[in-house]
Amino acid sequence: MGRLVKNPKLKEGTGVAQKTTASRRGKARNGTIIYNKTTSTLQVYIGSQWYNISSASAEKTLVVDKFQGDGSTTVFGNGSGNTLDGSTAATFSTSFDSATDVLVFVGGIAQIPSTNYSVSGNQITFGSPPPANDGTSNGHIITVVQNLQKLGE
Repeated sequence: MGRLVKNPKLKEGTGVAQKTTASRRGKARNGTIIYNKTTSTLQVYIGSQWYNISSASAEKTLVVDKFQGDGSTTVFGNGSGNTLDGSTAATFSTSFDSATDVLVFVGGIAQIPSTNYSVSGNQITFGSPPPANDGTSNGHIITVVQNLQKLGE
């Protein structure tokens, strides 16, 4: 298993860090999000690269789906896994077939593609089952941010 990093919570009105392409760290923590002032884009660091998740010239719509683990299910999507209230099977709002198309968090902790999960046929398969929701703090919610597009530097 890879090392997981807890994302800090942003205080209201503080926004994300603003960096130029030259000043951003080449190697950052997985899941780090910045606003790149050089390219006017939001960027996220995944694996060993920075990916654009927005573009001033080509507005993108990000979609967020949330699910809950049960401590034993490893596959989510296409009817596998559960919604937050457990009433229906997990179905994604968009279609994707690559780990570069999504960001995955479990309990707010960024998951690393190929280390913590894989993507195939609009399904996400975790290497180990996400913990069950404790029912009070929603501490282990599975959050999948979709519609990411690898736009380059």
